[in-house]
Formats: sequence, structure tokens, C-alpha cells
Amino acid sequence: MFRRLLVGATLSALACASLAAGNVYRFNVDGQVVIKDSVPADLAPLGYDVLNSRGMLVKRVPRELTPEEIAERDRLKAEQEARNVRIEQRKQKDKDLMRIYSTVADVDRALHRKSEEVITQKDLQARRITDLTEKLEQAQQAAANTERRGAAVPESLVDEIRHYQSAIQGAEVAIRELEEKLETLNHDYGVIRQRLRVLSVYPAGTLPEDVDNSRLPALNP
Repeated sequence: MFRRLLVGATLSALACASLAAGNVYRFNVDGQVVIKDSVPADLAPLGYDVLNSRGMLVKRVPRELTPEEIAERDRLKAEQEARNVRIEQRKQKDKDLMRIYSTVADVDRALHRKSEEVITQKDLQARRITDLTEKLEQAQQAAANTERRGAAVPESLVDEIRHYQSAIQGAEVAIRELEEKLETLNHDYGVIRQRLRVLSVYPAGTLPEDVDNSRLPALNP
């Protein structure tokens, strides 16, 4: 007991002497607090406190990180930096979007207008196919009548038949492309519609993974 008190008194005396001289260092050695005017090189990586002449904390130097901790820190930092970039990019896109559309109803009106334009083009192509098919059948009938008479089908009539067949195929391709365009319009405006629902609740720049869909307003049928 006497020896422990003696050691404690000695440490206190050393601390007082060091404090009087200027900054000192506080660190742990085997679970015991030590105050000295310097930190041993082999203990510095474990971390220490810098105290002023009044014993007040001036600076706390944390322990050095392990290679694994450094790798994890750098990974988390990179993830956060990438997230911040995504937020800024999303925020700019949201601002651009809100300059064009104020409400979901605006999006629906724009989709309806563009869809009607595509549907009109599709109907025109369908009517064109009907007209071309009628002309093709007439040309084919004329060619058949010519052959029944034992005469050669004029090259001009053959070219006319090929022209109608090619035109019909082109119109069919155009209709398929217009149908795909309608699907694309529905998808793209659906994405815009959903984003405006998000922006009615969350601030611009909110990432998709941070959105709670249960908080969003219900979609109109």
C-alpha cells in the first residue's frame, strides 16, 4: 500500500513539475495514466493528450488507425463523395424538371398531347396500308389477267407490284416504330410523373434510395 502511494505521489510531483514548465503529455501505459514532458516513440501511435501549464486539454491526438481501418475509412469517404456528386446531379435535374412541369397534371397533359400526335401518325400509316393493299390487289389482278391471256406481264406492272409491296412493308415498320415510341413515351413520362410525386414531399436532390414511397401522394386513376 505504501509503495502504491509513493508511486502515485511521485507521478503527481512529476506532473506538477512538467506543468510548471509548459505543455505536457498524458497517455496510458498498461491501463495507468501517465503525464510526462514527452511521449515515448513506441507509445505515440496509441494516442495521447496535450495539456497546458494549467493542466487543461490543448489537443487530443487519436491513436493511429490500422491498415484495415484506414481502408474502411477511405472506402466510406469515397462512397460519401460519390453520393454527394449524385445528390448535386439529381438536384440540378430536379430544378430543370420543375421549370418545365409544376404538377403531375402538367405531365399527364404533355403525355396526352404527344401520344395523340403519335397515334395520329399511326392511323395515317394504317390508312396508307389499306390504300396500298387495295392498289396492290388491283395490280396483281391485272397481272393475273394478263397471264391468263397468255401474254407476258409488262415490266412496268411488275415494278408497280414491287413498289406497293415495299411501301406496305415500310408502313408496317413505321407502325411498329410508332408503337414503340408510344411505349417509350409512357415509360419516360411515367418516370417524370413519379419524380414529381417525390418532389411534392422531398427536397430537390433526394436520391431514390432515400425515398419512402408510403409518404408519396396517391396516383390518380
